[in-house]
Amino acid sequence: MKVIFMLAQMLVLSIVYIIIYTSFLAVGYAIKQYGASPVMYFPVVIALVIFPILLYKYRQMFNAGHMLVATIWMMGTASLTIVLLYVYISQMTG
Repeated sequence: MKVIFMLAQMLVLSIVYIIIYTSFLAVGYAIKQYGASPVMYFPVVIALVIFPILLYKYRQMFNAGHMLVATIWMMGTASLTIVLLYVYISQMTG
C-alpha cells in the first residue's frame, strides 16, 4: 500500500506542478500584456513551495496508519490548490 500511495503522490504532484507551471506562464503573460507587478508571482511560488511539504506530511500520516485520512487530505489539497490557482489567474487576466 505504501508503494501505491507513493505512486499516487507522484502522480498528484506532477499534475499540480503542471498547473503551477501554467500559472507561471499566465502570470508572465499578464506582466507583459497588462503591465502587472512581478509580485504577482508570489502566490504561485507559495503553492510551489508549500505543496511538496504537505505531501510529505501526508506520507507521514499514511505511514502512521491513517491511510484513508491521508489520501483524502492529499486529494483535497491538490484540488484546492488547482482551483485557487485557476481563480487567481482568471481574476488577474479577466
